[in-house]
Amino acid sequence: MEASSILTILESRIATIPGGTDRDGRPLLFVTAFPEAQSTATLDKFDTLLEYLASLFSPETRRLGLCVVLDATRGPWRIARNVVRQVSTSLGTDIGCLLVLRHDAFWDNCTRAQRDGEPIFIPVSRLVRYIDASQLPTDYSGLWSYDHSRWIANRIDVEEFVKGAEHAVSELERLRTRLVGGATFRLSTAEESLSGTSDMFASTKQLGQKVLNIGETITQRLTHLSGQDQKDTKERLERLIQVVKGKLSSVENSWLELHRNIIDAKEVEALEDGVRRVTDWILGAGESMLIGQQDVGYDISSAEDLRQAHNAVELQCRETYGHYAELVHKIDLLTQSGVTLSEDLTSQRDFMDFVCRSFATRLERRRNILITSARFFRLVSEYFQTTSEVYEQLVMSCDLDTLESAHANLQQLQTSQEAIAEIETTLVREGEKLSDLLSMPVKDSFGRDVGVNYENDIVNIKEILEMTSARKSLFQDSVELQRLTLTQVTHIYNYEKDSAQALEWLEDLYRVMCKHHAHVGCTDREIQVQKEQHQVLQETAKSTFEYGCQLLKAALSLRQSCKFLEDHTQTLQSCLDKCWDQLNSVGQEQLTRLRVSAVFYRNVKEQCDQLHELMDLAKTESLGTSRGKVRKLLANRERLLVEIGRMMRLGRLLKTRLREPLSSETKIDDMNETAVESISEKLAEVALLAEALDKILETNDVIKTQEKGSEISEWYDDADNVLPSTSVTDPQRSPESINTSSNSTSSDSQPTPSINSQHNCTIAIPTFHEAPPSFDQAPSTLSLAPSTFSHSSPTFAPTAPPAFLPPLLSKTEEFPVSPERTSTPRSRSSSFHTASEGEGTSPWWEMDPSSDPDVEHVTSSVRSSELNEVSPPTGYWPIACTFRLKYVTISDTLIE
Repeated sequence: MEASSILTILESRIATIPGGTDRDGRPLLFVTAFPEAQSTATLDKFDTLLEYLASLFSPETRRLGLCVVLDATRGPWRIARNVVRQVSTSLGTDIGCLLVLRHDAFWDNCTRAQRDGEPIFIPVSRLVRYIDASQLPTDYSGLWSYDHSRWIANRIDVEEFVKGAEHAVSELERLRTRLVGGATFRLSTAEESLSGTSDMFASTKQLGQKVLNIGETITQRLTHLSGQDQKDTKERLERLIQVVKGKLSSVENSWLELHRNIIDAKEVEALEDGVRRVTDWILGAGESMLIGQQDVGYDISSAEDLRQAHNAVELQCRETYGHYAELVHKIDLLTQSGVTLSEDLTSQRDFMDFVCRSFATRLERRRNILITSARFFRLVSEYFQTTSEVYEQLVMSCDLDTLESAHANLQQLQTSQEAIAEIETTLVREGEKLSDLLSMPVKDSFGRDVGVNYENDIVNIKEILEMTSARKSLFQDSVELQRLTLTQVTHIYNYEKDSAQALEWLEDLYRVMCKHHAHVGCTDREIQVQKEQHQVLQETAKSTFEYGCQLLKAALSLRQSCKFLEDHTQTLQSCLDKCWDQLNSVGQEQLTRLRVSAVFYRNVKEQCDQLHELMDLAKTESLGTSRGKVRKLLANRERLLVEIGRMMRLGRLLKTRLREPLSSETKIDDMNETAVESISEKLAEVALLAEALDKILETNDVIKTQEKGSEISEWYDDADNVLPSTSVTDPQRSPESINTSSNSTSSDSQPTPSINSQHNCTIAIPTFHEAPPSFDQAPSTLSLAPSTFSHSSPTFAPTAPPAFLPPLLSKTEEFPVSPERTSTPRSRSSSFHTASEGEGTSPWWEMDPSSDPDVEHVTSSVRSSELNEVSPPTGYWPIACTFRLKYVTISDTLIE
C-alpha cells in the first residue's frame, strides 16, 4: 500500500501521526470523529487508512503498542462510537491505550467506573495526565509542531525510493547471474564476450549508484525528524541501502572474477610454452656440457682451473635455472589462487621438475667434487708450509733464557699447534670426503649410468694422506718436548712474579699495621676488638708469607730441573724472610701490648671492686664483735695491697712502653696518649680508693675500741723482734720472754694472745693529738710495767719508727697515699714493688723505668681535694693495755 493511492483520505487528516509519545513512550495516533455527512463515504476508506498508518511502524514498535487519541468533541456521539469500534477492530492488538475525548458535560451522567481494556473517556483538559504537553500537537494546546503536508511529501519520496531500490536490486542480481554464468568460456571467444557484457555492467552499476544517492538524501532528511514512525522508516531505508550496496559489491566482484579468469587462461597458455622450452634445453645443450668435464685435478693450481671452468658452465645454466624457478613460482601462485590447471600443464610441469632436479643434482655433485679437490690440495700445501715455519721459529730458534717471553712463546706454540691440528683434521676429512665423492656412480638426467673412472685420483689422495700422517708423528714429538720446556719456564716466571706480589702485600700489611693498628684501646672491650682485628691481620700476613714461600720453593725446584741460575729466586726468598721477620716482630709487640693492657684493665676493675667491698665491710658496726673478722679484714687488705703494688708497677711500665713506637722506622702521631691517660686515671682511681679505705679504718670507732689493747701490743712486740733499731730499757729482760709465732691463724678463727706469765705490760703508742712525728724520731714512750717479774720491767725507747708504720712516699715506686692517714700498718712485703709473675712474660717488664710524674700529679690532685673535704685527725690515738704477759702468739698477718 502506497500513500499515493490513499492521498485524498490522508489529506483529510482524519487520522494523523504527529510524532509525539505518551508518558509510557508509546507513539501517538490521533483520530478525529468526522461529521455525519461524511460518515458513509469515509468509513469505507477508514480501515485502509488505519492499516497504512500502522504499517509505518516497525514490528517492535507495534509490539509495544500505540496510544490512540480519538477526538469525539467535533461530531455526534453516534458517529464517534462507530469510529471507536472501527479503530478497535482495525488496530486490534496494536492498541496500547485508547483515549476518547468528550465534552465536560458528558461526565455529569457517567456513573460507571473505568475497566481495563476499555476506552478511556476523558475531557480535553485531562489529556496532559496521559501525554506530556511537549508531546501534544498545538491543536490540543500542546507544544509539538507538526506539518501534515510535509509528512505526506516525505512518505511519497520514501515509497518512490523503495520502488527504485527494489528495481535496482533485481537488475544487479540479473547481471551477476550472467557474469557468473560466463566463467566457463574458451580463450578464443573470451574477448568478444567481455566487450558485450561491459555496456550492461556500466549501466546497471550507474543505476545502483543513483539509487544509493537518493537513499542517502532521504536518510539525512529523516535524521532531523524525531517521530517514531520516521525513525522506523529510516531504519528500513538503511537496511535497503545496505542490500543495494551488497548487490553492487557482488556484481563488481563477479566482473573482476571474469577478467581474472581471462587473464589466468592467457597465463596458463604462456606457462605451457615456457615449460616446453626449459625441458628441451636441459636435455640438449646442458647434458652435452656436463659430459665434456670429468677431471678433478692433481694439485692446487689444476683444481682451481677446473673449478673456474665449471663456474663458466654454471653461468650458462643460470638463465635456464631462472626460467625454471619463475615457471614453478607462477604455477604455484595459480594453484594457490584457486585456478584449476589443465592435466597437460600439470604433467609437463612434473616432467620439467624431474629433469631440472636431476640436472641440478649432477651439476651440484660436480661442483662439490671440484671444491673439495681444491680445498684438499690447498690444505695439504698449507699444512706442510705451517709445520715447517713453526719448527724453525718456535722449536729451533727459541730463546729459553728470557723468562718474560716464555709465556708468549708458549701461547704462540700452543696456538700454532692447535691450528696445525685443526688443519690436519680438516685435511684428512676433506681427503676422505673427496674419495667418497669420486667413488659414487654418475648418472644423467634420465637416471642412466655414465661410465666415469676415478681410480687413479683416489690412489693419489690416499698417498697424500699417508705422507701427512708420517709428518704429523715427527712434528708432534718435537713440539711436545718444546712445549713442556716452555711450560716450566712460564711457571718459573709466574711463581717469581706472584712471590714478588706477595712481598709487596707483606710490605703493605707492615705499613698498615704500623699506621692503623698501633693504637691501644682504653677499655677492656675495645682492646678485645683490637686484638681480634690484629690477629686477623697477623693470620693474613702469615698466609701471605706461606704463599710466597711455597711459590719460591716451586720456582727453585723448576730452576734446578731446567738447570737455570738460582740467584734471583734466593734473593726474593731473603727479602721475603726479612719482611716477614720485621712484620712478625711488630705484630708480636702490638699483641703483647694489647694482652698486657687487657690484663691491666681487668685487674684494676677487680681491685676496685675489692676495695669497695673492704670499705663496705669496714663501715659495718658488727665488725668489732669478733676479732676473727678484724683479722680477716686486715689480712684481705694486706693481700690486696700487694696485688695493687704489682698492678701499679705494671701500669707504669705499660705507659712507658705505649709511648714508644712499634718500630724505629715508623712513628704514630699521638703515641697512644689516650691510652696512657686512661691508665693514669685508673691508677689514680685505685689510689683514691685505697686512701679512702685507710681513712675509714682510721675513723672507725669500733675498730679503735676493739683493737686498742692486744692488737697494738702484738704489733709492737712483733716490731721489737723485727727491728734492730729498737732499744729496751731493761737490760735484764730476756728475749725469750716473748715468743712470737710466725704462723698465721686461719681467717675464720679468732686469734688471742697466750698469756702464761704474771707480768704487766704497759704500752703507749703515738697518737695524732699532736703533729705527726717524722720517721727520724722515736715514739714518745714504750714501756713494760713489771708485775710479778723477779727483775724490773723493761722500758722500750725505740729510736727509729716501727717497720709496720708506713714511711712518707717520696718515691714513685711506692704506693702514693697521704702521710696524714697512715695509722693502719703498711706491708713490708718486697713483692709490693714487683710485677705480678702471673700477669705476663714480656721481657720489657724487668726494666726499671724512671719516675712517672703523671701518676703522682693525678694522685696529689685527688689527695688534695680529699684533704680539703675531710679534715685529718690532729692528734694521737691513746691506746693502753695492761695484761699479764709470758708468751704471746700473734699472727704475722696482724703484725703486718
